[in-house]
Amino acid sequence: MSMSQDNLKKDITNLAKIYLWDVVIPKLIGGGNKDHLEVRAQSTAIPGRSFGEILIPFKGTPGIKFPGKLTMSHLWPCVFVEGDDKEVFDAVYGWKQTIQDARTGIGRPDSFTKVDLYLRLLDRAGNVTLKIKLVGCYPQSIDDVPLSYDDEGGIMYNVGWSYDYWIEA
Repeated sequence: MSMSQDNLKKDITNLAKIYLWDVVIPKLIGGGNKDHLEVRAQSTAIPGRSFGEILIPFKGTPGIKFPGKLTMSHLWPCVFVEGDDKEVFDAVYGWKQTIQDARTGIGRPDSFTKVDLYLRLLDRAGNVTLKIKLVGCYPQSIDDVPLSYDDEGGIMYNVGWSYDYWIEA
């Protein structure tokens, strides 16, 4: 088959859209309304993965390469928009306080602080075309949120979710 624009158009009938996705949080640790948190997710990324490489030199040649160990960033970014009800703040702060109380230093084990999160990509009819399961998630970081009298925008929280690994579910 020759490469041409017509062949490409026939092969790709419906492009996956970058705005058709959902975040699913089956359980919030520390309290909160998971439905409100899910709908307030404004942007994220499909997590990446890569392989290291093993280079084996051979005589006078440049060598031979083999795929090495699978690597992932273990950090999944998600931006949430906040409302006057401060539900995003309460949910993420409550989760982090469950992991380790900032005042007492007392925390809970992983089995009580990690859950599996899902990123679902959708088609135009709302059907799930790809479902990614992020295993063993917890909110690792929340970026500083700048406040200003000069801006009319809303409050956005950049939350970095730590995860053990991800798979297609």
